[in-house]
Amino acid sequence: MSEPEVISSRRGAVLTLTLNRPDKLNALNEPLTELLLEGLREAAGDSTIRVVVLNANGRGFSSGQDLAAFMSLRSNAKPVSVAEHLRRGYNLVALALRNLEKPVIASMNGIAAGAGLTIALCCDLRVAADDAVLTLGFSKIGLIPDVAGSYLLPLLAGFGRGLELAWTSDRIDAAEAYRLGLVNRIVAANALAEETAALAQRLSEVSPVALALTKRAFNRSMMPRFAEWLDEEAELQEEAASGPDLLEGVQAFMQKRKPAFAAR
Repeated sequence: MSEPEVISSRRGAVLTLTLNRPDKLNALNEPLTELLLEGLREAAGDSTIRVVVLNANGRGFSSGQDLAAFMSLRSNAKPVSVAEHLRRGYNLVALALRNLEKPVIASMNGIAAGAGLTIALCCDLRVAADDAVLTLGFSKIGLIPDVAGSYLLPLLAGFGRGLELAWTSDRIDAAEAYRLGLVNRIVAANALAEETAALAQRLSEVSPVALALTKRAFNRSMMPRFAEWLDEEAELQEEAASGPDLLEGVQAFMQKRKPAFAAR
């Protein structure tokens, strides 16, 4: 019997949710998203869980949306709209991460791309291995940053630098990500699990009321339109996906060539 695509494990007051598609660089699909949501709901409903860690098996945190799986949804007799795909899946994850009034730490190794990166940005803190590489990648397939990427990137990195990263889809290393404020800490790759566990343990010993109300205060002061913006972002992504650029971008990606986007 194969292992689940998200493995849930518990150590004391810390719940760890591990993305588990290492052969696909933890590319995101519907089963993985559903299991991740289940884990976050478990954390929300169990008062003995005080901290959540989100990490991944294999050589990368997440390469983002599984494009083959996504395009199969789009090619069905009744294709799923991009906006609905976001609303019924990834946006629920984003809301669960922000609404969970407990610390959520993303422990990032290797590549964090696309929706894999923006899910990490939805977490409260990010600990990156020194071999981590971050990239948005959406512009390469004719899309905009989603899963709150268009909200959180300018909030964390600043408007100008965030816009540049969104437009260019440049890859940045852990040191640049730290300089921009996209990650909180950089640690040696072979110490990532240990350092993340130490931070999680430290937070698990802080007053859970203080943790919860502080996160609520930060959410209200800095992200008062978070849920509303997810809906607006989904509509913008639907518009981006309505033309030929998405198909051309995905085909170019699969064929390892430069896309030829047409004027609209």
